[in-house]
Amino acid sequence: MHAQLAEQRKGAVAIKTFERRGDLAGVCIVADDVPGLLAIISEAMVLCDLDVVNAEAFTRRDGERTEAIDLFWLRKVVGGRVLAIEEADVSHLGETLAGLLAHTLESGKASPAPSTGLSSSESRVRFIEDEEGALSTLEIETEDRSGLLLSVSKALFAQRVQVLRCEVRTESSRRVVDRFKIAEQDGSPVGPARRLEIQVAVLNAIEPAKRLSSSAPPALDA
Repeated sequence: MHAQLAEQRKGAVAIKTFERRGDLAGVCIVADDVPGLLAIISEAMVLCDLDVVNAEAFTRRDGERTEAIDLFWLRKVVGGRVLAIEEADVSHLGETLAGLLAHTLESGKASPAPSTGLSSSESRVRFIEDEEGALSTLEIETEDRSGLLLSVSKALFAQRVQVLRCEVRTESSRRVVDRFKIAEQDGSPVGPARRLEIQVAVLNAIEPAKRLSSSAPPALDA
């Protein structure tokens, strides 16, 4: 399905619903890979009142350009109520994303919801080994909330790393486990000193209020 959508894409972005499960909609987004793309997509979703339940994103080479292919399971939450996602909502998301990519809409208007409920010791940010045995995958375990992916993706963009692949999984206990395979902008591996810097930045992004109100050290795993 995503290959067909990529072939049919004529503009900067293509978007299509591929499945529905109750109030959830499976949405595929294909776009040219640009710095901060995941943050831009996440911002568009927040602006459209859409929450990410599960997601998988990766990139592929298409001739001389690199495409990002993102698969999201989304829900619509307005005023604390979960609503069914209509095709008009998906179209609105596509238009909003295209506007942000074309700079016809102002970026930075979306604000993630504040963290609530979990103490800092219950959130984990660590690097884990990937299939090649490299510590290039950042794993985040924390409470699920609206705009979490936006907070994390903005923090990673601010740290000047590129996201090669990501997976988002929301558990029934309202916990979310996100994994991001990252590299430096030039494609080189992220070194030990930079890994610590990134861990701290991401934890501060997902728990800003707690970091400001507490002198406790960040909950980082080596």
